[in-house]
Amino acid sequence: MVYRQKGLDYGADFLDIAATGAADAWAVGERTFGTDGHEALLVRWDGERWRRLTKELPKAARYVTLTKVDASDPGNVWVIAEDKEGGESGLLHFDGRRWSFIPDPVITSEGDTAGPSEVVALGGGQVWALGDGWARHFDGQRWTSQAIPITTYAAVAVSPQDIWAVGEVDPLPDDGYVQSEPAVARFVGRAWRRVPLPSPSEPSPSPSGSVDSRVSAVLAVAADDVWAVGGYETSDGAFRPLSYRWNGTAWRAVAIDGGQLTGIARDSGGVVWVASRRSVAEDAKDAYRLLAEAGGRWSRVTPPAPVTAMTALPGGKPLWAIGQDAITEYR
Repeated sequence: MVYRQKGLDYGADFLDIAATGAADAWAVGERTFGTDGHEALLVRWDGERWRRLTKELPKAARYVTLTKVDASDPGNVWVIAEDKEGGESGLLHFDGRRWSFIPDPVITSEGDTAGPSEVVALGGGQVWALGDGWARHFDGQRWTSQAIPITTYAAVAVSPQDIWAVGEVDPLPDDGYVQSEPAVARFVGRAWRRVPLPSPSEPSPSPSGSVDSRVSAVLAVAADDVWAVGGYETSDGAFRPLSYRWNGTAWRAVAIDGGQLTGIARDSGGVVWVASRRSVAEDAKDAYRLLAEAGGRWSRVTPPAPVTAMTALPGGKPLWAIGQDAITEYR
C-alpha cells in the first residue's frame, strides 16, 4: 500500500516517521509553496487511514518544516519544528489531547538559538533533544543540559538509561579542508561518551575527495545488538555506504554493497531492512533501493516508491517507509 500526500506549488516531502502501535503512527515533513514558503506536514495513522493534522498545530508551528518525530506512546509525541527562513524554531509536544510549542531551548556561545537535530521520546513524558555538541533531557517536569561529543543525526533508546546517538565529528574544526568523520556516542545513566568506530573493510570511511561522511540512522534490536548506518558522497556524485554493528562490547564494520544508507528497521521475522540511496539525482533510475539482511546474507529490492526512512511497529509488522511524497506499507 502506498499513500501519497498532495503538495502545494512544489509538492510535499516526508522527512521522518514513527509508530507506537497498529493504530498509531506519525509522519512529518513539509509542503512548499511560492519562492520560499514552508507549510508543516503532519499526518497520523489511525489503523485504517492516514489523516493530515496540520490545522491542529499551534499557529507558531504551521508554516515550518517538521524534520523529526518520535513517540513513546500515543500521549507522548515529540516533533522538531524548523523555520528555515529565520523565524522561531523549536519542539512540538502532543500529550494525547493537544499540541504545545516549545521554542529552541539552547543558546550558543555566540548568543544564537540552537535547534535540535533529533528527538528520542521515553515513557513518562520524557524526551531527549540532541544537537551539535549538546543534549537536553526533559524528565516530565524540567529540562537539564549535557554535552555530547558528536553532531547528532539520529538516536535510539535501548532503555531510558542506555541510549545511542549517531552522526559525525569534525576532527579539525578550524581546517575547512578536513572532512567530517562518522561518529557514535552512548549515554549510560549519567553522561554521553563517544564510542570508537572501526574503519569499514570496504570502502574506507573518508576516501580522498569524499564529503558528508556520517552515520545517519540507528536501530537497537537489543543491548548487545545495535546497528548504525550512513554513508558519504564521492567526488563524482555517487553515494557509498557505511555500516556498523554493536555486539555488546565493540562496534564492527559490516560490508554492504549499496549507496548511502539513510534508514533502518527490523521486522518480526528478524529481517533487517535498510534504505539505500544510490544517486544524487532523485529521479535517476534505481536511485532508491531496499537492502534486506537475513542470516548474514543481503538481498536487494526495488521499492514501489522512494524510501529514505523506515520504522516498524513494536511487534515488527507492518514496516512503514517514507520518501518524497509517499508513505509505503510493507507486510
